[in-house]
Amino acid sequence: MHPDPESPLAEAARTLITHPWIGDARPGPDGSLRVRPARSALTVRPTGGLVTEYLEHWGEVYDWTYTQANVQHAPDLDLSGWRASDTGRPLPVAHMREWIDHIVDLVLSTGPRWILELGCGTGLLMHRLLDHVDGYVGTDVAAAAVAALRARALPTSAIVHAAAHEATAPAVSAALHEIGAPDGRPDCVLLNSVTQCFPGVDYLRAVLGDAIGLVAPGGSVIVGDVRDSRLLDAYALWVERAVDPSAADAELARRAADRAARDEELLFDPPMLARLAAGIARESGRTVRLSVHPKTMTDDTELTRYRFDAVLRVDADTPPAPKKIAWTSLPGDDRLGTLKTLPSGEPVHVHGIPNAVLAPDHQGAVAPSRLRAAVGPEAAVVADPDDPATLGVVGPAEAAARPVEGIGGGAVHDPFAAFTRRRLQEISRAALRRSPPPHRDIPIVVELPDTGDGAEVRRRAGQRAAEAVTDVDAARLPGFLDRLDEAALLAMACTLRPAGLIRGRATADEMAATLRVAERHRWILRRWLEALTREGWLGRDAEGRLHGLRKVRRDEVIAAGRGMEADGAAIGYPAETTRFLLAAMNRLPELLRDEVPVQGLLFAGDDMGTADGAYRENTVNRYLNAAAGETLRWAAERGAGPLRVLELGAGVGGTTVDALRALTGQDVDYLFSDVSRYFLSLGRELFGDRPGVRFDLFDINADPAGQGVPPGSQDVLLSANVLHNARHVQDVVAGLSGLLAPGGLFVFVETCREMAAILTSMQFLMSPRTGESRLDPGDPRNADDRVFLTRDEWLEVLSGAGLHPLFTLPGDDHPLAATGLHLFVARKG
Repeated sequence: MHPDPESPLAEAARTLITHPWIGDARPGPDGSLRVRPARSALTVRPTGGLVTEYLEHWGEVYDWTYTQANVQHAPDLDLSGWRASDTGRPLPVAHMREWIDHIVDLVLSTGPRWILELGCGTGLLMHRLLDHVDGYVGTDVAAAAVAALRARALPTSAIVHAAAHEATAPAVSAALHEIGAPDGRPDCVLLNSVTQCFPGVDYLRAVLGDAIGLVAPGGSVIVGDVRDSRLLDAYALWVERAVDPSAADAELARRAADRAARDEELLFDPPMLARLAAGIARESGRTVRLSVHPKTMTDDTELTRYRFDAVLRVDADTPPAPKKIAWTSLPGDDRLGTLKTLPSGEPVHVHGIPNAVLAPDHQGAVAPSRLRAAVGPEAAVVADPDDPATLGVVGPAEAAARPVEGIGGGAVHDPFAAFTRRRLQEISRAALRRSPPPHRDIPIVVELPDTGDGAEVRRRAGQRAAEAVTDVDAARLPGFLDRLDEAALLAMACTLRPAGLIRGRATADEMAATLRVAERHRWILRRWLEALTREGWLGRDAEGRLHGLRKVRRDEVIAAGRGMEADGAAIGYPAETTRFLLAAMNRLPELLRDEVPVQGLLFAGDDMGTADGAYRENTVNRYLNAAAGETLRWAAERGAGPLRVLELGAGVGGTTVDALRALTGQDVDYLFSDVSRYFLSLGRELFGDRPGVRFDLFDINADPAGQGVPPGSQDVLLSANVLHNARHVQDVVAGLSGLLAPGGLFVFVETCREMAAILTSMQFLMSPRTGESRLDPGDPRNADDRVFLTRDEWLEVLSGAGLHPLFTLPGDDHPLAATGLHLFVARKG
């Protein structure tokens, strides 16, 4: 159905589309305006408007910081801006000196002669490296820093006012020639403590591509002081605990999740850096090898704990593969001493050393600073690219680099998406306020384009979903569901006739008393009244009393359901499910009075056919489950090691079937969970012979920490029509997101609109026990007894929990969108 082109909504969309940063604006089905950014506003080259604004923001921040110069200990030691996150106080000077020495030593270990530093700031590294090299070019976006360094007129150096993406700009190229770099190419490109200010992964990819393309053969690209995205949750919890050590664990976890979600810096991990470098290497024909280095300062601060350095060696000679020696194979009484006696004639890699800073309770754990002191400068202390809590020692140091193509995975925390959403909402609201006539109250929903991995997995999932329903005419399903809803509305009206609303008036409570509705089901009655009022079958006066109920006879209800089993089966809707829905409509008085449990109708005679039809064997669930399965297959193909999946509320295994089928031949650790032991028993019968599948109780409304699933331990969380059972949906999703590893996926199916046929059947399963409340008072659905969130509300919940929505299916233009069921796929970080 196309919106009226003369409607206020369409007029507002035409107003917004004139803004250069808005590529599309169209009315949504829910009365909102759906806004997409113009692709030209997001490009790195030429620099789009949103990218420029983001960079200018950080430039202004550092300009102000350097202008204040309130922590300048010496001309070559300006520590302005370096403050502890937990206290807000300046970091100790001795610790910062050690931090500087650490990265200087790492740079010098690569043997550079001509350095290009992108984001040189106040020259903390330049001052200490300049005497060791033949020439140095520094660039920065902060005009104050550039002016201060130029004023010092340091020999064999040049300072350029430029952003990181301008490494190949004429001014930078001229500066490289000016200092004498052969062919204007540095043999070391240095980015230290700057990537956190980048506007997204696309920008990082562009800068990295320039650096790898520019550096001389055999040279290095050093990406230093990177905040590890895998440790964001741990960092946030560490800060919150330091700020308020007396707070309860659950409250600290909530605050930490909120802090992590709001973090405004770009974080990534070594596998993400390797993936980007591997793509650049393929395109450029260059070879790239990567070594990852932990911080080896002695003080236990956020700089030591949660950051890493990476060295990318470009077109360098391939060193001999080092001999692998397990840490646990060394004598346990003096492993550090043994490191010094390892043979020096051949490359050696001692691996599997627990990092005492991150894993202090592991047997044999050692702090990186102690390893550095034990092995001396000839060997490299490295971090496992796949696990920040695992260290190694490689000697000689140049043997530490690994081909980037062999490092899988990758996770990122990218705040640019949130920035883009916020700015486009601000721009849209401002434009609508100024438009004649002003449009002040239209909800704005910003939709970001799929890019990179998100686009790939969406394409694959959508294709597999379409293939799963090629044998039916999906376009006919919405019409059939409308017939079911019509029959349900008739059944509601017929059931309510004894309440006297055809001629009289009554409140919802008075009706509940007349009809003897069980206390725990009264919320369902209120939803019925809302649905009938919305459809015009019932009136409500100014005092809230209901009246004018449409008169419906029992034979009308029966007639509405006649032939529906066969009609549904013809388009892929199981006859068992239709039979159950119609049976529930015919037992509504008893269901309301709690005289008949809906479970008795759904699982009649222990027959699982009805439940299978409801959860798996119907057109829309076949579509969504196939898409979910393909998403899991994609995740398994790109990861290293077994895919760790926690399925929540697995129930009769309707989604499990497709998930495990898609994962055939993959190494998995799959936890089939539910709150019911009955369903666990059923799961064991169905899937117990599948390798890698386990079964256990799990309650989404209980604290995840106490249910045997460690934080950060899962690659995928999977659920189908489970999350709406959350008592407080924001808290539940935030808690569950803590179980995901960085880059992990939250894959779930949810109903996003209320259907009358569900109100008269499955909704009875959601009533609380007598005396208990169904929802937390703070849940957004509590005020009006809702069960389901809209799609846009789910997207907001995900973003608030630090999860980046990748895509939803089906799209608005797909016939199955009318069913209101959607697959959501979101990534952590």
